[in-house]
Amino acid sequence: MLTAGKRLSVVAEFVGRLVLASLAVAQSASQAPKIEGENLAGQKVTLPEAALGKVAVLIFGFSRASKGPTSAWTKRISADYASQPMFAFYQLPVLEDVPRFVRGMVISSMRKDVSADMRDHFIPILKGEAELKTLVGYGEPDDAYLVVLDRAGKVVGQRHGQFTDTSYSQLRAEVDSQLSHQK
Repeated sequence: MLTAGKRLSVVAEFVGRLVLASLAVAQSASQAPKIEGENLAGQKVTLPEAALGKVAVLIFGFSRASKGPTSAWTKRISADYASQPMFAFYQLPVLEDVPRFVRGMVISSMRKDVSADMRDHFIPILKGEAELKTLVGYGEPDDAYLVVLDRAGKVVGQRHGQFTDTSYSQLRAEVDSQLSHQK
C-alpha cells in the first residue's frame, strides 16, 4: 500500500508527464504555409493571415475529378458553420499544372458554377503546388484534402478522402474542439 506522500509523488509525476505531453502536441502543430490567390469575388486573399483569429478549414483539390468530394465537404461545412463569426472556410482548387493558356477559361467556368455567396470562399491556387502537396500528405489525386487551422494559423488537423458521415463527424469534433478553446 502506498503512503500518502508516495501517492502524491506518483500523482505529481503523472500530471507532470501529462503537461509535457500536451506541450509536445502543441509544439508539433506547424504554421500553415503562405497561400496567395484571388478569390472568385475578385479579392486578393493571403492565407493563413485572412483567417487569423478564427478556426479555419482549408479544402484542397488537385484534379478536376476532386471537384465532387471538395464540393461535398464545402457544402456540409458551409451549412454547419458559415454563420459562426469565429470560423472560416476556403475551397482551394490547385491549378498550377493547368496550362497557362487555359487557366482563364477554367477560372471563368468555376466562377459561373460557384454561387455568388460562395465566391469569397473559393480561391484558385496558381502556384506552390509542391509545398501544398507536402502539407496535405498528397497521395490520391481525386481526393479532397482538408486542413484545420487554429486561430493562430497553425495546422491542428488533417484528413483526405471522399465525404462520408463518419469522416465528417471526426472533422466536426476537431473544429468544435478548436472553437470551444476560444471561449
